Amino acid sequence: MHNRLFGTRRLKFGRIILYTALTLALNGCDTGRQQQLPEITGHLPDLRFSLMSDTGQPVTNQTYQGYLIMLFFGFTGCQAECPFTLFRLAKIMRNLGDNANRTRILFVTLDPGRDSPQVLHRYVAAFEAGQVIGLTGNETEIEDLTKRYRAAYRPRKSDSDELSHSAAVYVFDPQGRARFLVTPDDPIETVADVLRRLLASS
Repeated sequence: MHNRLFGTRRLKFGRIILYTALTLALNGCDTGRQQQLPEITGHLPDLRFSLMSDTGQPVTNQTYQGYLIMLFFGFTGCQAECPFTLFRLAKIMRNLGDNANRTRILFVTLDPGRDSPQVLHRYVAAFEAGQVIGLTGNETEIEDLTKRYRAAYRPRKSDSDELSHSAAVYVFDPQGRARFLVTPDDPIETVADVLRRLLASS
């Protein structure tokens, strides 16, 4: 498990430069490397949650039964990891073609005090609207969900603190079983191929 805090206390400028470089490299590097995604089958529990969507509706894991799910923890005020990861996920969705209709991205905020459903809705609308759903809840619900999937993050202790978190994406099959972990180093084509195979076997 990539269980380290991502980018703790780094300078914002340097972090943005790093992720800009990585983003520019996506088109040139994805097809050059072939690798397997880390399997988490049997290591993490099935998908289970009860939260509120960015449209203000209560939702649970059952709401998305039958869809392949990519679960990502972040927050709308994030300036590097979140937009970079959501950009990658949007590109993966385009690579899936028609299979994208059977896939949903669940973006769970780690900053529920600031990320209201309305704020989340405006944010996720910039990334493949209709296939990215923002989810929020109270602090206890969010903390319980991060513990369930061992998501690494450090909450703010004050308004001046920076919220740090990992950039891992959890993949669940249409039956809600945890299957793979996607990291920022995984080529987009590799991820799309794994997801296509997973959908074909479901």
